[in-house]
Amino acid sequence: MAEAIVTSVLEEALRQASERIAKKITEGKRLTSTDVIILLLDQMNKRMEAMNESLNKRIDDLNTSLNKRIDDLSASLNKRIDDTNRRIDDIKEDLRSLHQEVSSIKSDVIALMREKLKAG
Repeated sequence: MAEAIVTSVLEEALRQASERIAKKITEGKRLTSTDVIILLLDQMNKRMEAMNESLNKRIDDLNTSLNKRIDDLSASLNKRIDDTNRRIDDIKEDLRSLHQEVSSIKSDVIALMREKLKAG
């Protein structure tokens, strides 16, 4: 917080000093070494601000891209899990049917064995 305040105060001081120097230039007065240094500092500050904005935009774009990839991957994974669950449910149903058939065959075999034992 304090750093932001100091930065904004320094930016304002540079802006005001640059305006005074610009006025000096329009009046045709000579610039001192300090004036030139202030102009250079102002230019460097503007370039750093532009670079900072550019980097922030790149970070935001990357963040957006990564979030989209994560969301896409999550959706794909959820679909695959749902498909797998559906296949498991189908296999369960097939197993139930097979179990019923085996039970039916078992009952038939037992009945046939009883008949054979009674007949024999």
